[in-house]
Amino acid sequence: MPKSRKRQPVKAKRRKRSRSGYVVFVSHSSLDAWIASVIAEKIKALGAECWLDEKDLEGGDIVVDEIIRGINACHEAVVLVSPNSVRSQWVSFEIGGVLAQHKRVTPILNNVKPNEMAPMQGIKAIDLNKFDQFLAELKRRITRR
Repeated sequence: MPKSRKRQPVKAKRRKRSRSGYVVFVSHSSLDAWIASVIAEKIKALGAECWLDEKDLEGGDIVVDEIIRGINACHEAVVLVSPNSVRSQWVSFEIGGVLAQHKRVTPILNNVKPNEMAPMQGIKAIDLNKFDQFLAELKRRITRR
């Protein structure tokens, strides 16, 4: 009989650090990957590193473990809230993981109302059309570090 695989504690992968050492976890539905990659590019231009599934997950990775690693390593998260992500179990899982660690989560609204995603109720959201406002706020947090 084969032995069952014992789950090891999730440890952070060694990765190249950004200029600031500040890491932002980008949560989104895979159906919104293009918008999420643009968000990540703009965040990276400020000097922060982004955890983004398209670049940080590799074939063969245990997805849930890698997401937990990303959440553990981040200083804050941004959640692209769209009609697609409202229906995504992964996005809800990621939000829960970040909130459980008492880290900042900023919802970025794309064609949804602030109250459409239950885990985000009570958190000030920013409309995607005002994303520059988020970037200015993020820049202040990065430079304060």
